Amino acid sequence: MKLVHLGSVRYVGGDIVPQLIAENHEKYASKTRSFVQLDLMRDPLPPADVLLCRDCFIHLSFHDLKIALRNIAKSNITYILTTTYPKVTVNTDIVTRDFRGINLQLPLFDFPEPLERIDEDLFPGHHENPNFIRQLGLWRVSELRQ
Repeated sequence: MKLVHLGSVRYVGGDIVPQLIAENHEKYASKTRSFVQLDLMRDPLPPADVLLCRDCFIHLSFHDLKIALRNIAKSNITYILTTTYPKVTVNTDIVTRDFRGINLQLPLFDFPEPLERIDEDLFPGHHENPNFIRQLGLWRVSELRQ
C-alpha cells in the first residue's frame, strides 16, 4: 500500500501485531493514513467503503474464519476485497497461523460469484501447482450476511 497513491482517500491499516502497527505509523502515517491494532475476529471494525483483507483468511482455521466473517458481517463496511484461490477444489481446515489456499465460493463459505476479480500472480506459471492461482475477489458485505 505504500506505493499506492490514494489522493484524499482515508486509509486505515489494521493488524494484530503491535510492532507492525508502530513501524507503519512511524513510516507512513499522515492526515489520510492511520494504523490501528485490531483483531479481525474480536474488535469492532471501523466503518469503511472497502475492507482489503489480503492474505489473512488463508492463515485462519475454519472456526476462526467463521468468527472473523461474522465480525465483518456486523460491521458498517460496504465491500470486502479478499484473497481467494479459485482453482482450489476442496477447502481444507488448518490450525490458525498455518497456511492453505481457500476458495471462498466453495463450502463452508459459499460466497457468490465476486463482483470483480484481480489476478495477483504477476508471473503466470511460477507456482509448481497450477491450481494455486491467487486472486483478490470483491464482494458486497451485505450479500455475505445471508
